[in-house]
Amino acid sequence: MKLPRSTAVALAAIAMTAPLLSTASPAAAESASAWNCTSLSGSGPSSKDKDGRDVWAECHKGNEWVRAYFRAYDEKVELEDHHGSDPNSVVAYLTVSGVGTARFKGAGTRDESYDEGKAVSIEVCTSDSSTKVCHKQSGGRT
Repeated sequence: MKLPRSTAVALAAIAMTAPLLSTASPAAAESASAWNCTSLSGSGPSSKDKDGRDVWAECHKGNEWVRAYFRAYDEKVELEDHHGSDPNSVVAYLTVSGVGTARFKGAGTRDESYDEGKAVSIEVCTSDSSTKVCHKQSGGRT
C-alpha cells in the first residue's frame, strides 16, 4: 500500500520520537507509580497509652523504603530511611490538631510533647526535592 507523502512523513516523525518519549527523565525515575505508599501505613491503639493511637506512613519500592511513625505513649516521632544512598533524605510532617504542623528531616527519633486527646496525622516523603513521593496517614491521637 502506498501512503501519501504527508502521511509517510508523519509516521516517520512518530517512529523517530517514540524512543525519546519512552526514555524516563530523572524526575520520572522517582514517579509515584514506582512507589507503594498505602499497604503498610495505618494507625492503631497504643499498647501503653490508654486513649492514644499510634499512626505511621510508609512508602516502599522494591528493597527501598521510608517510614514516619508517631508513637502516642511517649509522643515520639521516628523517621526511618532506607532509600537511595543518603539515609537522611526522608522528610516527615506531623500535624497535631490545634497545634499545627512540624517538619522533621533525616532518620532518627525525636521527643515531642503535646496535650492529650489531640488528633494526629503524619506524612512521609522520600525527600524534599521536586521529585519527592509522599504519603499522608491520619487516625492518630496524642
